[in-house]
Amino acid sequence: MSVPFVDSMCWIDIPSFPVDYLVYSCYSSSSSSSSPPSLTVLPPFFDGGRTDPSDKYFQPYRRQHQRIMFNHNMGILCHGDNGEFTVGDITYRYDQEVDLCLLHHPPPAGTPPKWSVNRLQIPPEMKIDLYSWKTDLVVPIGRSLCWVDYYQGILLIDVVADSQGSPIQQQLHYVRLPSQALKSRRLYIDPGAPDPFRRVCVTDAGIIKLVCILTKYPPPDDEFTIITWTLVDINQGSWRKDVDTIVGADEFFGLCKAAKSCLPRVRPSFPVVSLVDPDVICFLLKEKGRNLSWMVEVNMRNKVLQSSAIYINEEEEEGPPSEKDRRNTFFGHSFIPTKFSSYLAEDAITSRKLSETMQKDKKERMMQKDKEERAMQKLKRKPKPKE
Repeated sequence: MSVPFVDSMCWIDIPSFPVDYLVYSCYSSSSSSSSPPSLTVLPPFFDGGRTDPSDKYFQPYRRQHQRIMFNHNMGILCHGDNGEFTVGDITYRYDQEVDLCLLHHPPPAGTPPKWSVNRLQIPPEMKIDLYSWKTDLVVPIGRSLCWVDYYQGILLIDVVADSQGSPIQQQLHYVRLPSQALKSRRLYIDPGAPDPFRRVCVTDAGIIKLVCILTKYPPPDDEFTIITWTLVDINQGSWRKDVDTIVGADEFFGLCKAAKSCLPRVRPSFPVVSLVDPDVICFLLKEKGRNLSWMVEVNMRNKVLQSSAIYINEEEEEGPPSEKDRRNTFFGHSFIPTKFSSYLAEDAITSRKLSETMQKDKKERMMQKDKEERAMQKLKRKPKPKE
């Protein structure tokens, strides 16, 4: 989580102002004790930022140029039994090199927390095209942080080795995507927006899955195929296509119809694999004409629609905002697999009942509105009496 300004809509030269990075820990435990939730503020990092002689008059932050670290290039890895974590950031260079910035928490005894920078050389045999590389996602796997390009592969770096004094250059590993996935080109989307048709997920058991919604361009709503691969050997970089879980457009819409749901017939997007069951994937169904969004959970192996939920806007839950309040706009691509809800056990049942009630009310309003619109269409089509 980064907090650059009070007004997030104000475009200012960000490196010239303080950017606070914070890590929220829901719960940390050890064999002997447990601690409540905590919020850790990471120290600022100026190595690599543009220097200015006048900075000394504006300590500690103002007009100092921090090193630019974009959110989509940053990842966090939790390890150990006492709330330890490592934050990593990568800056790509154009001479087959990357700058890896790391911060370990807690720091070694007797030293303040600080960032470190390691320049890593990408071996030619990895065949990584840094000129066209785009980090779509950063995920933790084991001791590594993994930078994922949905159209090239996965770059794994053992970030724990750095805290133990090991040569981190030896901990660099690359996994290319399956050959079929490499045949598709990246679709044009707005800069900074995530890819709606691909996702790499890691289950709670450590299974790495690649989900691709293969479609034509421009992507039609009724022509697509959902294919998943499982990384069976991370060292050899070998993938296995899950042939029993392939689902085409007709079959996908058939699942929705079989469940007797009122889901829109639109192309699914932003897939997320379940942490518990690697055969279960959540998709977003976005009906643009009515500004409605649904989350559906599909068992790809059993070919069953397990559940569906309509998105409830903030205004529907909390009422109209005041003039000073700012509402978050829902774009439909902010879902992540997480155990966060397991830490909310005290109010989980109440929250779920409230959600189910609000969804039921919204569905009834939708059905009533559809009924009224159909009635209006019938009146328009009714022939006028002859005079």
